[in-house]
Amino acid sequence: MTSPELTSEPDWSAVQVASSIAEVTSGLNGIVLAAGFEERSFAWLKEGRFHQHAQCVLIRFRNNVPGNGKIFDQYVALAKQRFAPKAIHVVELHQDAPNRMENELSGVLASLPRSVMRLGVDISGMPSYAAFMALKCTRFVRNQHPMTVLYTAANQYNPTFSQYRKLIAKQGGDIELLPDPMALEMRETLILDSFSGYRSQNAKTCLAIMAGYEAHRSTGVVDTVNPSLLLLLYGNPGAPELQWRLDLSRRLHAKFEKGRRTAEAVVSTLHFQEALSALETFYDKLIDDYDLVIAPIGSKMQTLATYLFWERYPEAQLNFPLPIGYDPKRRPTGTGLSFHVEIEPRQSLFKNAWPPSA
Repeated sequence: MTSPELTSEPDWSAVQVASSIAEVTSGLNGIVLAAGFEERSFAWLKEGRFHQHAQCVLIRFRNNVPGNGKIFDQYVALAKQRFAPKAIHVVELHQDAPNRMENELSGVLASLPRSVMRLGVDISGMPSYAAFMALKCTRFVRNQHPMTVLYTAANQYNPTFSQYRKLIAKQGGDIELLPDPMALEMRETLILDSFSGYRSQNAKTCLAIMAGYEAHRSTGVVDTVNPSLLLLLYGNPGAPELQWRLDLSRRLHAKFEKGRRTAEAVVSTLHFQEALSALETFYDKLIDDYDLVIAPIGSKMQTLATYLFWERYPEAQLNFPLPIGYDPKRRPTGTGLSFHVEIEPRQSLFKNAWPPSA
C-alpha cells in the first residue's frame, strides 16, 4: 500500500465563510445538490445567483421519509427560478439501491457542456454516502476542472444544551444513547462498490470512526467490523459555549473504549484539514499492520476530509451505518452560516501532487 510522492503542492484553500452566497455562485457554472429535508439545504439554491447558462443537478431521494415528495417539488420550483428548464437535471438516490446513483450522476456530469468548468457540490443536504458519491463523480468525471464544496450549517442541532443537562442528571457519567435521535434504529452497514477498498489476507482491522452523537450507528459499525484497533475521532465545535457537545460525544462513545484497544483524537467539525491530518498520521503509523476501515458519522466537513483521504488512499474501506429511516421532526433547524472550500483539479493527482494536511 503506497501513496504518491509529494512533488508539488496545489493551492488548496481553507474553509471560507460565504459572506455572499450570490457572489460565490456567480463564479460557478453549475451546482450539484440534494433535496434534503433540512431548511439549511435550501440556502445555496435559494440565495444563489447563477450564470444564465449554468447547470443544476438535483438529487432526488427515493425513500420513506414523510413529505419527501412535497419537499422535492419545492426544490424544483426554486431551480426553475434560477436555471433554464433544459439546464435542470434530476438524479435519483434509491434507498434500496444506492449504488445506482453514482452511474446516473456520472452520466449526467459527462453530458454537460464543455463550458461547465467549475461545479459547486453542496453537501448540506446529503447523507455521508451520498456526499461521497457526489464528490467522487464530480472529481473523476470533471477531473480537469476545479470544484467548489459548499456547505451551510444549521442554527440549532439536536440534542440541545437543555437535553444534554437532563441526560447528565439522569444517566450520570457514560450516556448510553440519545432518547430521540434523528436517525432511527440501525438497518445495515453500507459498503459502496467504489469505496470497498483493498483488504489483505492476514492484516488485522483498524476501524476509525468520525464520532458524532448517534451512538447506535457507531455500535452497528463496530459490531460489523469487529476491529482489532478502534480509533475515535471526536469533533470539536470550536466555540467555548459548544464544548458540551464534545463532552456528550465522548460520553456516548466511552463504552467502546472498554475491552478493546483504542486511540483517540479531537479534530474540528468545520476545518477539514484537522481531520485529514489526523487520518494521515494514524495511517502512517498503522498501515503496515492493519487494514483501515473508516466510518464517517460526524460532521459534513469531516465527511469531506474522509473523502479527500480516500482519494489519496483508495485501499481504505468506507463503511456507512444506515438507519431504517429518519424522523424529520428531529432534524436540525434554521439556517446558519454558509461556507465554501475551493478544490484544485483532480488531474493534479496524476502529477503526484496532494494538498498539505497540516
